[in-house]
Amino acid sequence: MLVRAVFFDLDDTLCNTTGSRPQRARKAFKCFSTEHAHLNVDSLVAQALEVTGERVVRGVPALIEELGLADTPAGKQAIDSWFFGGCLDLLEPHPEVTETLKLLAKDYVLGVITNGQEELQLAKYAHLVLEEHVPHVIISAAVGYEKPDPRIFRHALSLAAVEPGEAVFVGDRLDVDIAGAKAAGMKAVWFNHWGGQLDDSPHLPDATIERFSDLPAALKVLG
Repeated sequence: MLVRAVFFDLDDTLCNTTGSRPQRARKAFKCFSTEHAHLNVDSLVAQALEVTGERVVRGVPALIEELGLADTPAGKQAIDSWFFGGCLDLLEPHPEVTETLKLLAKDYVLGVITNGQEELQLAKYAHLVLEEHVPHVIISAAVGYEKPDPRIFRHALSLAAVEPGEAVFVGDRLDVDIAGAKAAGMKAVWFNHWGGQLDDSPHLPDATIERFSDLPAALKVLG
């Protein structure tokens, strides 16, 4: 079946959210420099970036909670900074994303399917200037379903007026992006820019790319 629409995950697919963690953590803990001068910023950043799972870190909110500072003005400001409050300038598209989206928009209907809070995800979408080439944006908090629930993918398909077999989803996570898209009957492309391994994963993509510029060719193969 001819592919008519392509949907994308937002964080760590269209933009480098993970790559901005060190800068966001440092900005967050600088909020403490006045009220909690006894705390060392470098040490706090290192603790927040401790790896707890595959591509998962301890994070600023968890550390702030452990310090008992979550309800303080400095704590709230730090957590807000971790979630891009006042620092959206740290969020950049992955290499080749802008050029590739411009090219794909000539032949496909494009959209974003993302988990997260509506206000924050819309702010990222606007910051990355996606509106011109990617008109559809579906956010889990707004529709009531979160990836990998196939219902959020079906909602996107209805907005674009395409059948599941006419659509492809591109994402970086096998368990959330690839699994959800396949469950909805879509084809799925794994954007493995981080050197992941399929191993024994039950969620197999229809194609894998390591560079975003390889996507147009992959789509041609898929239909």
